[in-house]
Amino acid sequence: MSLRARVLIAVGLVLAVSLAIGAFFAGWEARQSLRDELTAGMLGGRQTIESAFAAPPPPERAANELRQLIATFDGNRHVSAALLGPDGRVAVASRPFVTAHAAPGWFRALLDPGLGAETIPLPTPTAAYAAIRLTSAPEDDVGDGWVQFCNVLAVVAFACVSAFGLIYLTIGRALRPLKALSSGFSRVGAGDYRVRVEESGPLEVSGLARAFNGMAADLAAMQTKNRALEDQLTRLQDEERADLARDLHDEIGPHLFAVNVDASMIGQLAAAGRTGEIAPQVRAIQRGVAHMQKLVRDILGRLRPTAVTELGFEAAVGDLVVFWRERQPDIAFDVEIGLDEAGLSDATLETLYRVVQEGLSNAVRHASPGRIEIVVGFDGAERLVARVRDDGAGSLAPGAKPGFGLAGMRERVEALGGALAVDSAPGRGWCVTAELPIRRRAAAA
Repeated sequence: MSLRARVLIAVGLVLAVSLAIGAFFAGWEARQSLRDELTAGMLGGRQTIESAFAAPPPPERAANELRQLIATFDGNRHVSAALLGPDGRVAVASRPFVTAHAAPGWFRALLDPGLGAETIPLPTPTAAYAAIRLTSAPEDDVGDGWVQFCNVLAVVAFACVSAFGLIYLTIGRALRPLKALSSGFSRVGAGDYRVRVEESGPLEVSGLARAFNGMAADLAAMQTKNRALEDQLTRLQDEERADLARDLHDEIGPHLFAVNVDASMIGQLAAAGRTGEIAPQVRAIQRGVAHMQKLVRDILGRLRPTAVTELGFEAAVGDLVVFWRERQPDIAFDVEIGLDEAGLSDATLETLYRVVQEGLSNAVRHASPGRIEIVVGFDGAERLVARVRDDGAGSLAPGAKPGFGLAGMRERVEALGGALAVDSAPGRGWCVTAELPIRRRAAAA
């Protein structure tokens, strides 16, 4: 059921209950008022008859006087009178008052107080008449009440129709923006975040429309950001693949070629019967294979930092520093780590490792530094800080873009409720700082 229908039904019920209560009390008061009027009329009729009996007429005129007495009640609005014979039957009756507005029987039954008839014996009965009976006559007053009731009912009906019409139009106008909101939600659910709705209507509805527009704008911004991140991740994957291809080509390729040459030489020496010279070639192959195994482990460590969980965070960072120190011997590395690794969750440790890994990679590749400082530790009771600072170039070359790994770092840090800041200035180098809330293993579990 629509909201408009519910409001109209509620208003209708309130009006119906109010009218029922009002009609009850109005009818009760009208019934009491009619009872008082009829009682007064009956009392006046008795006084009239008693006054007539105060000086009884001569017997020869008694019958005529009694008929004239009954005639005085002709057209009375509250009382009718009748002469009763010795057998109790009506012999002569007054003419009743003819009301112009006859009320239906059910309405008369509601208002009629039900006063009984009153019989007054004659002081000197005659051969034809023995008593006078007075009866209340509420028809005229009930008819007036019926007219008033119909007038009030017409006014109330007009007021109700007008009220319902105004409520219908007002609610319809107030709820009209909700249709636009419903359509907007459907379009947002379908992925169209450019939709906006007009901020009109009552304060509550316009506030809802304003909040919807803000939500749609935020979702559009998030969609744009996600697309940018997807592009960055794709480029980062391409960059990582290029790095892996370069390492395989520059490092493992020559050693594989050397192993192949040594194996060919062993075959030639064996064919020539110079077995004494085979041992040095075998040792050369072993050295080449050992070197390639180390290179493969380094590459695997870059792809998945298993050392964080197997060896510990400090040892994993140490291996990372050794990796870059072997390739960049001119760079000085300062490492300061102060962590209670046993109490921190694996997700926190891996995120810290990724921040250090990406910070080192960016510094070595893009900043040309002479010194790199790595600091990881607690900053107060509720925060962890990982900072990678270098003294290289503090700004990008014209046309260059920041490393795509920053987007990945920021996503990892924010996923744990932290924040990532990147600061740079010419002559001061780059500084990457990640702040994370402390997450214990028990809490993570």
